[in-house]
Formats: sequence, C-alpha cells, structure tokens
Amino acid sequence: MIVRLVAKLLTLLNSNRRAVEIGAAVACGLWLALVPATNLLFVALVVMVFLVKVNLGMAIVSFMGLSLLMPLADPFLDGFGYRVLTTPALQPFFRTVYEFPVGTLTRFNDTLVAGGFVAGVLLFAPVTGVAVILVRLYRTHVHARIANSALVRTIKSTRFAQRVGTAVARLQQVWPTA
Repeated sequence: MIVRLVAKLLTLLNSNRRAVEIGAAVACGLWLALVPATNLLFVALVVMVFLVKVNLGMAIVSFMGLSLLMPLADPFLDGFGYRVLTTPALQPFFRTVYEFPVGTLTRFNDTLVAGGFVAGVLLFAPVTGVAVILVRLYRTHVHARIANSALVRTIKSTRFAQRVGTAVARLQQVWPTA
C-alpha cells in the first residue's frame, strides 16, 4: 500500500503537469489540514479544491500527510486565532458575519478555526512558491539519478515491467492523456 502510494507520488512529480498546479495543490492540502473539519469553512475549502485547477491527487496526499502534523501546530494556531478574533478593527466584520444564519456554521469564533483559516491564507503563496521550486529541483536533479539507478534499470528489465510498459503504451494510443 505505501509502496504504491510512493510510486504514484513519484509518477505525479515526473508527469507533465505544471509545477504551479502541484505547488498550489500542496498549499491547498496545507490549508485544508490547518482548518478543523467540523465547520462550513472546511467544506467551502474542499469545494474550492475541486473547482480550481490544482492537482487533486497531490492536494489529497498533502492534506492527509500534513493532517498528521497539525496537533503539533494547535497551540500556535490557538494563540494566533485568539489574536485574530480579539483584533478591535475586525470586530464589526465578525459581528456582520454572525448576523447571517450561515455565519454560525463557519465556527469562525473558534480560535483554532480562525487561526487555521487565516494561517492558511497567509501561507498559501509562500508554500506554493517553495513547492514549485522543490518540484522543479526534483525534476531537474533527482529524477535523472533515480531513473538511471541500478535498481530502476533492474526493475525495468524484468519481463513483468516490459509487459506493463507495452500495455500502458497501447492504452495511451487508444486513450491519449492531455
């Protein structure tokens, strides 16, 4: 199971997808991981991930992986959310949001929700940029070393790998990828 997930991740990194789509997917996964899943903001973020042009597989993988680390960030997010919620200049905005019936479903008055949501907004561009740089570095430097390693050459030379390669080539003739 884990080997298959790593193989899919490497395939994704090597695919002809734009690095920006992969980087934005990592940032979306982080944003989803930062916001607790028990509110309307999380649902809106999930819908956004499906509507914008990001790599959905990478968004899901990064969300799942980063969700495991979020308990470590909870104290920071709680304090950050408290500062956001107690900022005097934002009080009229929060009052307006909570006057709408849907406003209470966002649970934005929870310090973890507020901290996670605002942190996701602030981190989106830097995380996208770093992920794009890492994907490009991987594609230019690391991929060639892995593809030319003795282990990969040995695997490619097996009869099973050759049959899979032939089957994939035939499938791409019938059903070309964009």
